Amino acid sequence: MGDVEVVAEFGKGMLTSPWWNEFAASAGTVFHTSRFLLPWWEDRQAKSPDSRLVTIGVFDADGVVGLCAFELDAGVLSFAGGLDVVDYMGPIAAAGREKEVAAALGEWMFEGLPWDRAHLAGLAGDAAAADSMVDEILRRAPSAVAETYDQAPRIEKAPDGYLRSLNSKRRADVLRKRNRLIEAVGQLELVVSTPETTLDLLERLLSWKACASAATGEFVAAYGDFLRKMLSGLTAADAGHVVELRASGRPLASAIMLRHRDTAYIYNMSYDTSLTVESSLAPGVVLVSLLVERSLDSGLRFDFLKGAQDYKLRLGGVPVDLTAVTVER
Repeated sequence: MGDVEVVAEFGKGMLTSPWWNEFAASAGTVFHTSRFLLPWWEDRQAKSPDSRLVTIGVFDADGVVGLCAFELDAGVLSFAGGLDVVDYMGPIAAAGREKEVAAALGEWMFEGLPWDRAHLAGLAGDAAAADSMVDEILRRAPSAVAETYDQAPRIEKAPDGYLRSLNSKRRADVLRKRNRLIEAVGQLELVVSTPETTLDLLERLLSWKACASAATGEFVAAYGDFLRKMLSGLTAADAGHVVELRASGRPLASAIMLRHRDTAYIYNMSYDTSLTVESSLAPGVVLVSLLVERSLDSGLRFDFLKGAQDYKLRLGGVPVDLTAVTVER
């Protein structure tokens, strides 16, 4: 491992150390922070008591250069974070140290921990640390399978503003949907939750989602408590909010928005389905377009997270591959 050292611990001890969030703030995503991983782990442990969390720091003489969190459950090794609720997983590393960090983690993973099968997902195709980890695993286990299982559309920063970044057809479609909704329900406004109102707005979003379909109802039943804990913590740090689209005080649609470094993430959303009955109104798409516009016009990039649905692409999202690597021993 050269000049770097791997320090691994079972349990959440490292997640409670200040350096973890400091490093995640400089090199990772919101999903690498303890504010996200700790409530995820509490939820996961309640559902799978035998599962074990492994937190890892990679250090050189000057301090931390990389980190990663794993889960070990019934002989299966995965990155910490379930696919149902976490989009980006795996290691993060200081710029220029990605290969060193991947080599150190690879040695630890193959020589320092017993497992029968590894399924390592959430590796974003545009992240150097993720790419280095894929290369390292394939080098150590040539029979491993690396494959794209989803995509996460994103819109990069737009110095001239969001609407100007769209071609004329897409811009006209966005404005047409907004105008139709305004004609039907009145002038629109975005209302951002405060620490005092976040849970109330979240409950409305979850109730809409629970009624939307059997699948979304099951999601709310399984992960509603996790969402409440996770968002409460992020709201307290000004890193997560519920944003509602309203007209004349009436809630039409809402979204959970997360913020980390220079990126705004739309984590989940729902809307009042009564607006779409026997009409062509699209309150959800209108809300998302307004959130994209607000974010890009504020100098942020916008991440739709996984799922390359058509509406994300029509709003300007450019898909980034998400890779999973599977290794059998």
